Amino acid sequence: MRLTKMILLFILIFSFLLTGSALAAKKGDYSIKMLEYGGIEDYPKSGLVYGAHNQGTTYLPFFYILIQNKDHNILYDIGYRNDAKDGQKDWSKLFGGTNIEAPDEVLKKVNLTPNDIDIIILSHLHFDHAGNIDQFPNAQFYVQKEELDGWVSSLSLPDKVRDWVWQATDMDHIKDLMEVAAENRLTLIEADNFEVAEGVKLHQAKGHTFGTQVITVETKKGMYVLPQDVVYTYENAIDYKPLGLGIDNVEQLMSIDKVNKLVGGNVDFIIPGHDIAVFDKYPTVQVGKNRMVTIVK
Repeated sequence: MRLTKMILLFILIFSFLLTGSALAAKKGDYSIKMLEYGGIEDYPKSGLVYGAHNQGTTYLPFFYILIQNKDHNILYDIGYRNDAKDGQKDWSKLFGGTNIEAPDEVLKKVNLTPNDIDIIILSHLHFDHAGNIDQFPNAQFYVQKEELDGWVSSLSLPDKVRDWVWQATDMDHIKDLMEVAAENRLTLIEADNFEVAEGVKLHQAKGHTFGTQVITVETKKGMYVLPQDVVYTYENAIDYKPLGLGIDNVEQLMSIDKVNKLVGGNVDFIIPGHDIAVFDKYPTVQVGKNRMVTIVK
């Protein structure tokens, strides 16, 4: 009888362990959605691909990228405010943004609020990627140290040089990061291939800005690289053409090469940061003023 009880107890414990492992999130369980929050009509093609002069204009979409499993709601970049609140530059007026939606509007479409986001990865500190830092009170932020250091150091450049470098960035981004840091919610990355959550890694890929980073995400369909502004379009990745705007074009090309190597040269696993081609390549639905693209369910 005692032996029977011991066997039953062992079965119960083993079943509990199996149940626990089944409930735990797996490395490849992430879904990936691109949440369009606005864009720019009639954007010059030469701004997307260096040297594409006299090739007309295109629509430039803006995205948050939502990466989810049962343990994490991760946002890769967080857009910008459609106002000049607290002295922030009026980006829509400067660049012509249309249909700009705030974080709560965008996330409502996927049944989330800004409070639900636990990790935010900033690819770099340009306005359309880092303009809503103060809207996410519970998130841990991840930025390359070289990126933050570069923007701070560039404040000492000659006025006209600084004006060019800072044309797409605002001091608000730096101030907001400092407030996040004071709350112990900022992690500055100094390593390559840094795992921020199991199956989600950050990779240094500078050139567009001082310390741009890309991420890789392991999914049930394979590992995707999300390069944001390292690769605006498929053309940048395939033809090794740098962007129209960059701090260093040679470093841009090296970063494009790195993106290709991360996926073994398979461009189908590269998701460009501003390419209208994603709307045709992946399942896309119109939700309100903008669209939602499902890369992996």
